[in-house]
Amino acid sequence: MASLVDAVVFDLDDTLIDWWGSWTACVASFADADVVDALTIHVQEQCWQVRPGTPGHIWHRNTWQVFDHRHDLWPQALADRDPAEVAALVEQFEQRLWVGFFAEVIPTLDHLARSHRLAVLSNNSQLGSEAARLGLGAWFEQTLVAEPYAKPDPRAFHLACDALGVEPSRTWYVGDSVRADALGAAGAGLNAVWVDRFDDPWPDRPAAIHRIADLTELTTLLS
Repeated sequence: MASLVDAVVFDLDDTLIDWWGSWTACVASFADADVVDALTIHVQEQCWQVRPGTPGHIWHRNTWQVFDHRHDLWPQALADRDPAEVAALVEQFEQRLWVGFFAEVIPTLDHLARSHRLAVLSNNSQLGSEAARLGLGAWFEQTLVAEPYAKPDPRAFHLACDALGVEPSRTWYVGDSVRADALGAAGAGLNAVWVDRFDDPWPDRPAAIHRIADLTELTTLLS
């Protein structure tokens, strides 16, 4: 199988970097449990998308909104708190948050970079600053924002393939979102790998879409 892989392209948020674990640990370091619980419930209700017609099937997570939309989301989640207290909590969050890699990411990338061409394709418009912050250039020859077509638009994936000079059929795409990553990549003719860190149900997952629990399984899949 490895001989059929010309490039491996990754999503960034919630695939390589851990938004959920990072923000919950950050908030728990300075806020009480009621704040953590209220924010957790609000994020799950407002930032996670359920697949239409399939209750309980989370097919896209926008956990990053807990930071980007903090000035709207936090007052909504903590509506019973004094606005000055909420503003102080948001300020602490802004100062303390660091969104880092999942534990297995760096060893996996170190291993894969020795034998595969690697790239990142993300809908995150801040990918340039994130690449600098995280040192993505150590592993990835391309870090690409999906524009003007956002995932799951097939044209986003084809732009990445064109940038690398590879065919979609010989390119693997790895991401956490069922909608944007797994179905998007498969629909664009790439080999899709779904990173299911939450053990989400997907009863009708196409056989061609590979499922892994974390990136440690990717090296075995590719070899």
